[in-house]
Amino acid sequence: MPAKRAQRLADFHKFVALLQRLPFQDPAVDVLRRALAIKRVIDGETSETVARDVQVSKAWLESKATSVKRQGLAGFVPGAAETTSSADLNARRLGIAQMLLGTLAEKRFEQLSAEITGGRHLYIEDHVRTRTDTDYLLRNGNNNPVCRMNIKFHGTLFRQARELVGLDPEDCFALATYKISSALRKQEQERLPFVFLVLSIRDLSAGSVATLISEDWVWLINVMEGKRIIEEAIVRELAKPEYETQFQGILARMTAGEFRLLSARKAFNLLQAKLFDRVFALKVRRFNQSYKNAEIDMHFSISQELTPLRAFLEILARDSLHVLNVRLDRGEI
Repeated sequence: MPAKRAQRLADFHKFVALLQRLPFQDPAVDVLRRALAIKRVIDGETSETVARDVQVSKAWLESKATSVKRQGLAGFVPGAAETTSSADLNARRLGIAQMLLGTLAEKRFEQLSAEITGGRHLYIEDHVRTRTDTDYLLRNGNNNPVCRMNIKFHGTLFRQARELVGLDPEDCFALATYKISSALRKQEQERLPFVFLVLSIRDLSAGSVATLISEDWVWLINVMEGKRIIEEAIVRELAKPEYETQFQGILARMTAGEFRLLSARKAFNLLQAKLFDRVFALKVRRFNQSYKNAEIDMHFSISQELTPLRAFLEILARDSLHVLNVRLDRGEI
């Protein structure tokens, strides 16, 4: 077998091996099932047996196995490039790192959940894997919902914050205006407060985490052209306990950080009151051309407009859940 074809086939086997390491949760994902079927035929099993086991067409399986033998990975993933620019790979790496930061922030919140629920006849229901805007749901002892919670991680400083939105870079948190609107709309429809929980740690950015991401995962997500479900599976894998040593420095910084709260109502009220001061996109001519792919953000003062978690716990200890709901609904927290 020519060396180039052998390398292409080796890439296919590498692709399958990496997929097998991932904790897929969505039964609709069949890329691994099909890749394994092709590998079995290439390794010598009959197409009849494999097609019956995997429930795929024998003709499709034989065609794909032949393509993979000739073209390697490109025979299974059309367009899979043999070489990719460093800029593309860097973008993939940063994407994984950004998602990982969010997942690690969720894990940090889960560590603190006992402080929120302890002795209060409350419990926190995990909704992270529903892939909605609700990460956690706080319920009371009667199983009635108290509020929806969405976890946000903030680490990258907005260096021009003082000039553009009148806030110190260290005291500036950006939230997309459409997320504020969507959260408040859900709150009003359900009559259930919606809360953003923000973990802010200065200069802990995707760039600082990206260097810790294995080349293999970057290669895989590039092959899959950034498919979200593959990215999510990679992040779930990296968030497992066995990787804690690898990300020990990141986890230590998160432990030292503090969560702060911002209700959807308060965020919306501030958006209305400070629209032209804090949404600098409205003051920039041709914003979409100057800041390609950028969201239109509202900027908040972390110290003055977000409520520290410890203060929220004091409110929980002092007031009834009804009072808490009213304060959240009015935007006082």
